[in-house]
Amino acid sequence: MTDIKTSIQAMIKDKQRYKQFTKDVRALPTPYAATVNALTKYIWSFAGSGAMVDVLEEVLHIFQESAAENVPIRQIVGEDPVEFAENIMAEYPNELWLIKYRHQLRQKVAEVEHS
Repeated sequence: MTDIKTSIQAMIKDKQRYKQFTKDVRALPTPYAATVNALTKYIWSFAGSGAMVDVLEEVLHIFQESAAENVPIRQIVGEDPVEFAENIMAEYPNELWLIKYRHQLRQKVAEVEHS
């Protein structure tokens, strides 16, 4: 029963954090908000759990700070926004099914190679 209660509480907390995240994104200047929304859509494509809010909040903080300093979007994400997103996602391998499966594949091939 405690596990169920803890899980429900975690889900509620994540939902509250996500609502705050979306509110904060809407408060960004339009180009920054649009870019965060595009990155969010991309990142959610690889989400493995509700812990993705951590990843999204990191992206948001980067854009909030950059917007406050009027940093151009391309200076934030670089030439390839996919690479930008993947670098951030790589910091959260347990929350992303794609990175998890990449790791498993590399590990399996290494095991086979050494057997």
